[in-house]
Amino acid sequence: MQRLFSADLLDIFPVERGFVYACREMVRETEQAAAFYCYNQEIDIFDRIPVNSYIKYKFGEGGAEIARTLGNFITCRAIPLTASTTAVAYPDGKLRLLNSYGEAIDSAQVSYLGHPACAPALNGMDLWFAVPEANAVINYSIKHKRIEFRIGSPKDKTFRHPTDIAVYDDLLYVCNANSYKIKTIDLNNYRVGDHAIFKEPVTKYFRSELAEYVVLPSGVYSL
Repeated sequence: MQRLFSADLLDIFPVERGFVYACREMVRETEQAAAFYCYNQEIDIFDRIPVNSYIKYKFGEGGAEIARTLGNFITCRAIPLTASTTAVAYPDGKLRLLNSYGEAIDSAQVSYLGHPACAPALNGMDLWFAVPEANAVINYSIKHKRIEFRIGSPKDKTFRHPTDIAVYDDLLYVCNANSYKIKTIDLNNYRVGDHAIFKEPVTKYFRSELAEYVVLPSGVYSL
């Protein structure tokens, strides 16, 4: 495991040949602003990028219109559902569907036991959400606007404050801040396993091609 950098992260997501991230940086002694970077894993180079490039990486060709509609386009997670529809989810459980013109198609408030669901990952046409305060992950149907399936509960210790979900090769990867583990769920039989354990909370896991990355309080690491 190798630490790549440490920053006050606002957002990070994979792209082809690396990842893009937003972070807070001091612009004056008492003022902060968002800065945007792209990491190229093939040549191990970080480049600062303009905000319009960050928006295009995150939302695609119609990104400018989507960002204009959202206002806050940094703290959300963007998931392309179709060539013309994007799901946008915020940490407070708010879910919005927008078309490529930035027009709102639908919205919902996703929660379980009164706790907001966050950090979704797409599986088919359903979204898997983490619910940190309920120690659970849920399957949410976009079509029916309801929870279809749930694993974990407040009293269950399978997940310990799950904060992020990724889907690769029919496996859910669930980051657990309080157990320092990335747990897996096999989507073919829903068996739970362990992928990795760390010495501090793990808050995000993602891949770019064959490279694996995690976000820990001490920084962003390649595995």
